[in-house]
Amino acid sequence: MRLLSIVALGLLPAQLWAQQPAPLGKPLRTIDSIPGPESVAVGPDGAWYVSSFGKFDNGADGAVYRVDPDKGRREVFAGGLEDPCGVVFVGNTLWAADRKGVYRVTRGKVELVYPAKVFPRELRFLNDLAAGRNGELYVSDTGDSTAAGHGAVFRLVQGQRPAVVPGSDTVRAQSSVNGLFTGGADTLYTVGYRTGILSVTDGRGNWRELTRGLGAPDGIDVAGGGAFYVSDNVGGDLFLVQRTGGAKPAKIASGLKAPADLVMDHRRGLLVIPENDANRLSVYRVTSHQSH
Repeated sequence: MRLLSIVALGLLPAQLWAQQPAPLGKPLRTIDSIPGPESVAVGPDGAWYVSSFGKFDNGADGAVYRVDPDKGRREVFAGGLEDPCGVVFVGNTLWAADRKGVYRVTRGKVELVYPAKVFPRELRFLNDLAAGRNGELYVSDTGDSTAAGHGAVFRLVQGQRPAVVPGSDTVRAQSSVNGLFTGGADTLYTVGYRTGILSVTDGRGNWRELTRGLGAPDGIDVAGGGAFYVSDNVGGDLFLVQRTGGAKPAKIASGLKAPADLVMDHRRGLLVIPENDANRLSVYRVTSHQSH
């Protein structure tokens, strides 16, 4: 009897692992009239800061919006950008990646702090931003659609020239790196837009592939239980992905219109997904086993 109990207990984690997580269902609400929203960051004031393409490839009609999460009110926080992608806060400072480099953003003003000319290689398409534990920034260049890819990840430290994260420009799985998530020490998780692969690096040139089958992944943020939320920009899906290698992605939402660089608002228990082609944010209440 005891042996049977031990065997049953030993099987339980595998059974739980195999269980499909519950789908998210319908959004709690949507926030419309943000033209081409791409990325969301939660500010120190609790507001959501959203990068907006405007009309893609249409000059300097891009902007960053400030959204009141409780009332849904939105306002242009700063304009003068082209097609801003990743936004992230480092302390009280908001940063945005755009075609010409990485900008510091304050109300009504953008300042090009890291212009393209200071990067160690030609830029193709700067995309996501992530903050390191010591105030440094990471920015992905998704590259181009050629076989070579020409993508990379750069590390930005104040007072220094941008540097390529070792291996990010040579690892084939990351030739089109898009979404970034920083872990402990120099650990960096990345998703390849044209490869559909989630990888992790120790920041010293060692890379490990964790999972495949993510479509055209764009955004990545932490979920509960050692998992990530990952959006599929082309397929319109949202995946829950375990960080452990080899775990199969679980689809928890579909039918989204070009979901981009999502964010988890942990204080409110809300997952915020910018839908680039729908000009809106879709906001989901996540269950306890999906939140951080």
